[in-house]
Amino acid sequence: MTIARVGDDADLLPSLTLAIADPAVHEIVLAPGRYVEHVAIPARRQPLTIRSESGRAEDVVLTFGLSQGDRDRTGMEIVQDCATLTVDADEVTIRGITIENSFDKRLQPKRANQQALALRTRGDRILVEDCVLRARQDTALLDTPSYAAVSRVHLRRCLVEGDVDFVYGRATAVLEQCAIRSIGPGYITAPSTARENPRGFLFLGCEIVADADVPAGSVRLGRPWHPGRKPDAIGQAWFVGCELGEHIAADAWSEMGGFAWQDARFAEQGSRGPGALVGADRPQTAETPTAAQWLLGWEGWPAREGEIHVVGDSTASTYEASSAPREGWGQRLADAAGRVVHNHAVSGRSSRSFIDEGLLDAVLETLQPHDLLLVQFGHNDSKGDERHTDVFRDYAPMLRRYLVGARARGAAPVLLTSVERRRFDEAGRARSTHGGYPQRVRDLAAEEGVPLIDLTQLTRRLWQQQGAEGSKESFLWLQPGAHAAFPDGEQDDTHLSASGAIAVAGMVADGLRAAGLLPPRA
Repeated sequence: MTIARVGDDADLLPSLTLAIADPAVHEIVLAPGRYVEHVAIPARRQPLTIRSESGRAEDVVLTFGLSQGDRDRTGMEIVQDCATLTVDADEVTIRGITIENSFDKRLQPKRANQQALALRTRGDRILVEDCVLRARQDTALLDTPSYAAVSRVHLRRCLVEGDVDFVYGRATAVLEQCAIRSIGPGYITAPSTARENPRGFLFLGCEIVADADVPAGSVRLGRPWHPGRKPDAIGQAWFVGCELGEHIAADAWSEMGGFAWQDARFAEQGSRGPGALVGADRPQTAETPTAAQWLLGWEGWPAREGEIHVVGDSTASTYEASSAPREGWGQRLADAAGRVVHNHAVSGRSSRSFIDEGLLDAVLETLQPHDLLLVQFGHNDSKGDERHTDVFRDYAPMLRRYLVGARARGAAPVLLTSVERRRFDEAGRARSTHGGYPQRVRDLAAEEGVPLIDLTQLTRRLWQQQGAEGSKESFLWLQPGAHAAFPDGEQDDTHLSASGAIAVAGMVADGLRAAGLLPPRA
């Protein structure tokens, strides 16, 4: 393990950037000074601590002056890359330094973009202690790498300064015993929490203060940010046990971009001081969460043998005995996997309609740490009705809602492509029927680091092995009078028979074992 020392001395490294570039470094100590750098901490294999030598934030200032609208090396305008410090690595601790964006929008009032970030975090388990975060608009972006991810951030005993939306993003974050200082009229927080994540921003025991020249009632606690007008970004911000100054408006929350604050998850509990009021415009919560409760999983999840939850459509759902021989692979998975299985799949549902009907919410309420959430849709997403999920624009964002919902509860999501239908060409070759939906799932799994079980490919190979005639046994090709549920017989190339369900359940169980999510066969 290596400690790097940085400062204005020939025996020290001259910049923080050079120290971060060494993958062996686990701790960086900054000598007193002003460091003019645009810094990014990429993903790394080991935890990293960055601290001031003295322990005093005023002694070490990391500063840069980019703002949104400046140009990158391609000539395109930058947005959030203007942050003085970006943290993309996990398990990073920053202690006792000032992080500043020196851009001053007051000097360029006609400039279209006035946001200038000091700190952007996208990694998980980021601890910022005894620091100063200083800018004006958008000071601290506490974010995640995508809407499928959960990133936890803990700011403790920090001073955060700004005027408009100066604590914002979709991370699960606690600001504990911090001073939140408004340096002008505006809004403190603009969360964009994923709807399926039950924890956004918690301001815990903070002092909500302002400069002396900030007018009374000119600052609101927050407003809901919907990036790109994303409807499922349902921001959450709670202020618990905070001291509110007179600069906080009586109507403490505001709409943003046409989205009503009442539809967000805003609340106070135990507010005090001249800015603390109770009324219709000041929703309250009875809960008093601790930092540890809000940042669940930071120290690991409680040990238990996880159970399996299946969400999907008719190819996975459970059928009554009266529907025999029709079965879904989900009802055969317990035998194949040797685990408790909760089959929530519902016939006829798409990834969209499963959410719209509240079915995903109900499933998420049952998830526990170490459970597996198996997600398989696609059969009905291409349908031209209210279930339709556009493969180019909507399918991946819809599936990300399942991923973040599972991860926020300590469960592990698994993506599955659709079971292939039985379709053969004149040459006896099994053909695909799902268009671009399976590949979108494959791409999403790679993008989000989620295990993939490619049932489209696996089942198509099986149908090919069985042949055009033999594969009928895996589907509902039934003679009249042979089964009570199908007195007139059936020729169904989509839904599985008992033997087909058993075969597909075996594929799923084998895929879980291959991914290390189930123990090997005894």
